[in-house]
Amino acid sequence: MTRKKAANILFFTLLLLVLLIPATILRLSNSSAAHILNGMKKPQTHITMGETGFTHMKQAAKASPTGLTPQNLWKMYNLPGINGGKGQLIAEVIDGAIPTMESDLNAYSRQFGLPGCTVASGCLTIKNQGGQYIPNGSDPAEGLLDVQLMHAVAPQAKILVYIMNSNNTSIAEGPSEIIKTPGLKAINMSYGFDGNGKQFAALYNDNPNQVAMFGASGDNGYGQITPPSIYPGVIAVGGTVVNGTIETAWDGSGGGLSKLYSEPSYQTKYGIPRAKGFRGNPDVAAVAGSPVAIYELGKWQTEMGTSVSAPIWTGIAALVNKPITNELLYGLAKSQPNSFNDITSGTNGKCGFYCTTRPGYDYVTGLGTPKNFVANVNTLTAAQAAALSQP
Repeated sequence: MTRKKAANILFFTLLLLVLLIPATILRLSNSSAAHILNGMKKPQTHITMGETGFTHMKQAAKASPTGLTPQNLWKMYNLPGINGGKGQLIAEVIDGAIPTMESDLNAYSRQFGLPGCTVASGCLTIKNQGGQYIPNGSDPAEGLLDVQLMHAVAPQAKILVYIMNSNNTSIAEGPSEIIKTPGLKAINMSYGFDGNGKQFAALYNDNPNQVAMFGASGDNGYGQITPPSIYPGVIAVGGTVVNGTIETAWDGSGGGLSKLYSEPSYQTKYGIPRAKGFRGNPDVAAVAGSPVAIYELGKWQTEMGTSVSAPIWTGIAALVNKPITNELLYGLAKSQPNSFNDITSGTNGKCGFYCTTRPGYDYVTGLGTPKNFVANVNTLTAAQAAALSQP
């Protein structure tokens, strides 16, 4: 073989590798991104458990569910259970239509003895952005797990599912289009979008009814935080792992400082450590790194990620008789610290202080997970709640 011919073979071999490797990585590395929106990454906030580990591949259908159940969540977080959420309205915003939303939700409900939640009964309302046709989404698991967990936590609450178009602007603007819905208590946002989000920030500040906006903090650990969870008006939800009655930090819990936004007054007043004048993430946490049982597209799956923890908190908003704001959360953490299970074990990276849990606020699990939160908020007088909610 001549030197020239060998060089040509080497060149085309390297070219083939350059072309193939990125495609292979994109298929296999769903731990870093769920899908691309108009050339912008949409950070993943849930992980479907496959037989070989953490992948975004569906496992074989199961005859019965495995993973955490609604009853497990009620016990873990001292929730009222089957009667919780009566008379309340909470919302899910998700991109792309999900034809099996109602049927999968009710299969889940039947399995765990929850009340049915149907369109006909008025429990479930599905609206499309702009009142227009929206094609099926590329990731139906996201919306299904969110809505099922919201229903698990607040079984009597009504649920509004707002289907958005699958582009960055539509997803960023979607919550603002329903935030003034009469009686709405909370909106779940289990997604992120790239960029600093400054052009959309004002939309999240226009919230006269104090609707709680819960944003998943992300599944890639320290430093991987994006809008909407970084907005000061959004409640960022990180993740934990549950082992029996012990909760520790999940190593995928998104957290850190956002230098795009100044430290909010509620964090300054609380005294989060080493904030350097910037917005700290997350604010609170719930289970994310332990599998939960979900019914998706006609079969049982297990899911993980901050797309699990965020809808848990969205459901909790329907269990309390006061609006949940960051001001209330941080004020309650100071005045009644037993409202939270303070997570003091675990990390989400190797950066030292900002990646390590500690007593009080930390940049992995925030203030912690719900402990006596529901009971404590419901026993507050209006005056006490107003005092805690002062900026």
